[in-house]
Amino acid sequence: MTTHAATLDAPPQHMGLPLRNGKLAMWLFLATEIMFFSGLIGAYIVLRFGQPVWPRPHDMLLEEFLGAINTFFLICSSVSIVLAHAAMLKKKLGLALVYIAVTLALGGVFLLIKAHEYTHKWEHGIFPGGIHESPDLALKQAIADYRNKLSLDEQKTDADLAAALALADRFAVQEFKTTQAQLAAYRELQAKLAEKHGEKHDGHGLHLPPVHPNGNLWASLYFTITGFHALHVLGGMVMFVVMLVRAALGLFTLESVYFVEYAGLYWHFVDIVWIFLFPLLYLIG
Repeated sequence: MTTHAATLDAPPQHMGLPLRNGKLAMWLFLATEIMFFSGLIGAYIVLRFGQPVWPRPHDMLLEEFLGAINTFFLICSSVSIVLAHAAMLKKKLGLALVYIAVTLALGGVFLLIKAHEYTHKWEHGIFPGGIHESPDLALKQAIADYRNKLSLDEQKTDADLAAALALADRFAVQEFKTTQAQLAAYRELQAKLAEKHGEKHDGHGLHLPPVHPNGNLWASLYFTITGFHALHVLGGMVMFVVMLVRAALGLFTLESVYFVEYAGLYWHFVDIVWIFLFPLLYLIG
């Protein structure tokens, strides 16, 4: 009887997983996000290493310095959200809000730098569908546009046009056995014309547009992957704004520590994704 009574009086055991439902839900959500970005990054790797010619980071106006700065800011923001969570556990609500504001600011700087990179590329025609991929076609278009600016007599005597037509003849007889060789000859003439007339198009002389084989594929992958990542950064910033607004309304208390913890898990994931993207896009040429 004593043993039976002790069994009845024993407290009920927890039958679920040893973590909160909110944390479990966040981990399940992050699992789907891992699969999503794994698909995007995997597609980039397969397409990138399956092509004989691929644009170099500098050709597509990717600056390692800006990418490194953004990496540094995101890592710092992960540190600040950890400090915010630690401050909540120590019941220092004011200090936690300061760290949350710092995290928000660092995320904002990341997006501003990304917006600058997007704008710079767009201004130079680096976007899907806007990039010349074939030296042959780019040369033909440049010759046609230049001829429209010249009179018939000028077309017979213009040295730039003559050099371009000579290269076009070499393309026509398929003198170059590989795309790399054809591209090298095109860029050699492009460099000579740029040296002669200056890098900026001033309306005088023939200027050949940049050519990047598989450039439109690169641009599609770049803007898709980094664009989705930027949207995730924006989503994390929305959570931090909600925290600060709730604090201003007096609704953010020490009991919100789990909100900060789950937001921190999400933010660490965003940081880790960028740590993969930075070397893949900016460093591997």
